[in-house]
Amino acid sequence: MPLLASLALSYALVLVAPGPNLLIVLRVAVRPSWGRLLSVAAGIASGAAIASYLAAIGAKTLTMLDDLDMWSSVVLSSILFFSAVRLARRPLAGTPPQQLGSDRLSLRLYGLGLATALSNPLSVPFFVGLYLAQPDFRTGMGEVATCIIFLMAFSWFTLVGCVFSIPAIQQLDTFWAKIAQTVLSAAMGLYGLILLYKHVL
Repeated sequence: MPLLASLALSYALVLVAPGPNLLIVLRVAVRPSWGRLLSVAAGIASGAAIASYLAAIGAKTLTMLDDLDMWSSVVLSSILFFSAVRLARRPLAGTPPQQLGSDRLSLRLYGLGLATALSNPLSVPFFVGLYLAQPDFRTGMGEVATCIIFLMAFSWFTLVGCVFSIPAIQQLDTFWAKIAQTVLSAAMGLYGLILLYKHVL
């Protein structure tokens, strides 16, 4: 139990820190529906769980992290740039109904969340450090740890999406809504540039 508590506390600090996962959820929350929010949150949670599992398998193979950082940064930067451009070009519209979307859209958003979480260059090194510090997670408690990570990520990003989807926020004056959309788009682009500068250039 103390090990699981330390895992939950450590990962909670990672979850609440602003990062690419949060930016993608906020981008989806601009035009919310339950299907869109749940799909992207499930994708991010699945990516975090897979990153945790991969880190548990390769926690002792630290030489792979440099190349992984570079390629994941390129992929994540591409996702953020693409998302920033799409958001900046999206016209402001009324709030869509809170309903499940089409299967194709849900799958696409799930893939977006999954790719974002897996390409986050901080994910695997975080879990590698955690598993090196607590080897028990790689043995008998690995599956439990992965499930906890999935549930925490899914719950947190669903909550964030719901908070930013409440009518009081969605019905902001057009001027303020446009500013918020522009700031979010700029933040995604800036984050992508910082990733490229740190890990590639």
